[in-house]
This record gives sequence, structure tokens and C-alpha cells, in this order.
Amino acid sequence: MRFQIIFRYLCRMNKDEQIKHRILLAGASLFRKKGFRATSMDDLAFEIGMSKKTIYKYFSSKSKLIEELVMAHIAQERTKISAIIQSAQDPVQAMVEIGQLVYEHYKEMSEDVIVELKKYFYDIWKQVDRMQTEFMLKGITLNMKKGIELGLYRQELNPEFITNVYVSSIIASCDNEEHASGKELFYLMLLEYHMYGVVTPKGRKLFEKYKTKLGQ
Repeated sequence: MRFQIIFRYLCRMNKDEQIKHRILLAGASLFRKKGFRATSMDDLAFEIGMSKKTIYKYFSSKSKLIEELVMAHIAQERTKISAIIQSAQDPVQAMVEIGQLVYEHYKEMSEDVIVELKKYFYDIWKQVDRMQTEFMLKGITLNMKKGIELGLYRQELNPEFITNVYVSSIIASCDNEEHASGKELFYLMLLEYHMYGVVTPKGRKLFEKYKTKLGQ
């Protein structure tokens, strides 16, 4: 079934798109195995049986390849988050289900990936950091406003202020090396701390109902 889906997807591409897709898939696989720094364009060329000249036709440098892979991953995660927001019955459920998605992301993500991006591809890291911060600020602020409107979050709260505090806490936890081996659990604690701080009694009942899914 998975092969059939990939085959149908590839059939919709032109030749250049198919080649570029092959390079991206091989690059993602090698980077996961060896890391960004240790993987060379020679390794990539050997992996897919393609000349470096052909690879450079589609990606002018290893940095460009890494950048496109990272951006594709971000786009994929945002699509998932948008789907959760669309299908959630209320803002509390949306926060819990997005929280589970982020938990799984942290659990699967190798700390070496972040360290290498920061150390050797800092411009890409800064771009990603800025994009993700802006995305979180916008999304959580909208969630706060909707929750207040529905009586699930406390009326007296300032959505922008609360969102800034929460997002700053998430960023600080990601940058803290002491949490390197347990970011996913620390994130869940932050989420629970945030939700219990903003919910009304009505919202608390919903959170208690939904949060049983967290960390599974």
C-alpha cells in the first residue's frame, strides 16, 4: 500500500521533480544515519548512483539541501497542526492534540540534529527558530482568544501576554542542555502548567478528559 501511494505520487511529477525528490529522500536517510556534518555530497552521490554534477544542478550546496529538507519537514508538521485545529471540537482539545504531536516530535528527534544545525548551519537554525516562534505565537494567541470567547479560558487573561510567557518557556526548555534527554516530558509538564493556569472550571473538565491521551 505504501509503495502504491509513493508510486502514484511520483507519477504526478515531471522528470526534474522526480530526480529532486530522489535526492531529498536519500539525503534525509543519510543525514539520519550519519548526521549533517559527517555526510558529504560524495556520500549522497554514491548512495543514489548519481553524479555530484547532477546533484548540484538541483541543490547548489549541502546547506541548500539541508535547508530544503528542514523546510519540508516544517511544512509537513504545520499541515498536521492545521488538520488538528480544523477537526478539534474546542480549543482545549486542540491544545492537547497538538501537545501530543509535539511530544512525539521531541521523542523521535535526535538531539544531535539540533546541535549540528546550531553549530554548523547556524543561518538555517536561526531561520527555523524564527519561523517556529512566530507560528507558535500566532497559533496559541488565537487559541487563547477562542477559548476565552467560549468560556473555557479565564476572561481576565491577556492572550498575548500569556502566549509570550508560554512560548518563552518552551524555547528556554529547548535550549537548556539539562533537558536534552527528556525534552518531551518537560514539554508535557509545561503544557499542563499552562493549561491549568488558564482554564475555567468548564475548561478544566475538558482538559481532564482530554489529557489522558498525552504521552502515550
